[in-house]
Amino acid sequence: MVLRAECFSPNAVEKDAAVLHAVGRCLESRGAQVEYLREEQLSAADVAIGSDVGAVFTMARSETALKKLQRTEDDGVEVVNSTRGVRLCGSRRAIDELMRANDIPAAPAYQHGAGWVKSDSGHQVRFAADESAVASFSKTIAHPVVTAHVAGTDLKFYGVADAFFYPSGHPNLRQAAVRLARLAGVSVYGGDAVVRPDGSFVIVDFNDWPSFSPCRDEAAAAISQLV
Repeated sequence: MVLRAECFSPNAVEKDAAVLHAVGRCLESRGAQVEYLREEQLSAADVAIGSDVGAVFTMARSETALKKLQRTEDDGVEVVNSTRGVRLCGSRRAIDELMRANDIPAAPAYQHGAGWVKSDSGHQVRFAADESAVASFSKTIAHPVVTAHVAGTDLKFYGVADAFFYPSGHPNLRQAAVRLARLAGVSVYGGDAVVRPDGSFVIVDFNDWPSFSPCRDEAAAAISQLV
């Protein structure tokens, strides 16, 4: 089990650690031997994961850690989430393009009026009320991704493959999110959607392995059954 580095868990260090430990407890209850590494430890030159390991559950995102995990995958060890999927989810632009190419509801491309300016990677997100604000914010954010503002209700969602999804009661969102997760190559995922007053929705953010705070125990049970 590889715990996410604090720099990738802004204001969520304890929550991110809690879900991974919950998965570990589920695995131990089924007789598995579980070991924990911090992402910073995995990045050290003298730390390696052997091919005798049954599976690796990881929240790591640094390129150094991902390179080691990719070698572990190449040795035939199951890694959840896959390094390919984690890298893809690390780029908002790549996820946005993946959704548009596969007709998954995404926020409209920006044309005028209010919009959102986000960094391609990282945590920079700014709401811009008009074209002038969009232009101004775009100059301060590296590799900005700009989309139109969509009016509606914000909704956080969480999923584990196609076996678990929170919240219930949104079958169309579940179908779209499961499909996106498959295309992205991640089994443990979450994100943000905006549900319009007419019930239609767009996915405005998609992440590999969120904290699952409102549904941690149920998600941990589902994650522990992946391998």
